[in-house]
Amino acid sequence: MTGFAGAWGHGRAANALGHHATEMLIGSIFAVVAVTVVPPPGLFALTVPLALFAFTILCFVLMRQHDRRLCEACMVSMPLNAAEKASEYRWRFWLAHSAFDPRIIGPYLIVLIGSNFVIDTITVYAWALIQLTMVYLVLSYSTHRKLQPWCPWCSEGGGGTRHEELPPVRPRDRQLA
Repeated sequence: MTGFAGAWGHGRAANALGHHATEMLIGSIFAVVAVTVVPPPGLFALTVPLALFAFTILCFVLMRQHDRRLCEACMVSMPLNAAEKASEYRWRFWLAHSAFDPRIIGPYLIVLIGSNFVIDTITVYAWALIQLTMVYLVLSYSTHRKLQPWCPWCSEGGGGTRHEELPPVRPRDRQLA
């Protein structure tokens, strides 16, 4: 049991980095686009993209770990008028929920990943715009995580599903071990 407290990602530094991982992930997306539009010279042309790739993966992992815990700094930053703020972010909530729909995420991923292979056919700037759409996707997930109790798609107020009660559990003759 004591090994869990010392596990990777459960320290003060990981919590602090995790709290800012969304902003770092957005920054790394901008950095990847910048490195592609204006490639670094010499040896940096290989090392900088590899370092950015590792940093982006690290930011994503830290962000996901942070999302699984209650963060005091996030609670302090909650707006006092959260319901009113949530109504301003209706598109972000829609995107956060629609991203799980294969009819929407499938074509998006095909365009996002496919643009990397046809970067010579389309201009670098068109590729950059396609890649920068990930920033809004990350922002929508972050906003949804913070304001989820007021999300109209998570409740029955705006398109969410009604939560049915679970059927009663039937008693069994034997105990399952």
